[in-house]
Amino acid sequence: PGPHPVTPAEARARLSEILGPDAQTRAGQADFADVATAAFAPRDRRGAPHMVLAEAGTGTGKTLGYIAPSSVWARRNDAAVWISTYTRHLQRQIESELSRLYPEPAIRREHVVIRKGRENYLCLLNMEESVNIALSRGSNAAGAMIGLCLIARWATASADGDLSGGDLPGWFGDLFGRGLLAGIADRRGECIHGACPHYQRCFVEHSIRRARTADLVIANHALVMSQAAWHALDGAGTGSEDNIPTRYVFDEGHHLMDAADSAFSTELSGLEAAELRRWLLGAEGARSRARGLKRRLDDLVVGMPQLETPLDAALLAAHALPAPG
Repeated sequence: PGPHPVTPAEARARLSEILGPDAQTRAGQADFADVATAAFAPRDRRGAPHMVLAEAGTGTGKTLGYIAPSSVWARRNDAAVWISTYTRHLQRQIESELSRLYPEPAIRREHVVIRKGRENYLCLLNMEESVNIALSRGSNAAGAMIGLCLIARWATASADGDLSGGDLPGWFGDLFGRGLLAGIADRRGECIHGACPHYQRCFVEHSIRRARTADLVIANHALVMSQAAWHALDGAGTGSEDNIPTRYVFDEGHHLMDAADSAFSTELSGLEAAELRRWLLGAEGARSRARGLKRRLDDLVVGMPQLETPLDAALLAAHALPAPG
């Protein structure tokens, strides 16, 4: 991104533009936007970013207060500002506020992207597998097939394939059960990325690609911290900043510690260990959509001993995990 700062006067002017001529003037909101500009100043030295810790009472209008300088900086420097929240509800609230800045839905979709974890989106590969086994569900087959047909119709019209808090009607889970939704989302880290036949149409990959050219990305604390952790591993100590955002706004920042605990902790129960075995070895004779790691990776590792050997070792070790029953 470019190094150009945002002046307090520019932030106040953008705030007035967003609010329109008939809006009530709130001095605290304008002051909030003014103070927030300090976080967008260029760094004096590497590894020492500017930070603003700002608190304001309910009704101040904090959301538009930080959106004003964020939108100015993003457009001027041709880079995204990531707005990180704690709840899905706040993500949608921020998106609705941005309709003031981008009234046209098509333009807003170009400039604003909501990012969530993969488990929130429809997985087309899991959808395909669910359809293939739906008729084997006995007495529940008809209900499951009707639900999957409705999901297929919804997927052709959905803006982003978001199963939780998106444009899927809230009554769907109540009528057809949360289990159906869980089965068609990526809930166990099973994504095979480029090896998936649906990769080019994947809702998650589309949101990732759109985020690279957006002005404002509305994410959540867990996703932002996970990305930072992965970048730290991938950077191998080089400190490269080419692939990560350089400006963040943490809304509901007092929840950061809780979000970190939730994002980075792992429950190693007997059930989790059994799930890991199922993910590695597949159904082991039972009727299930689980294909196992070997079947998922066959197209990638076949004929490559340097990959087949560690794969076989992992599958052998998986037999030490709890088996069904």
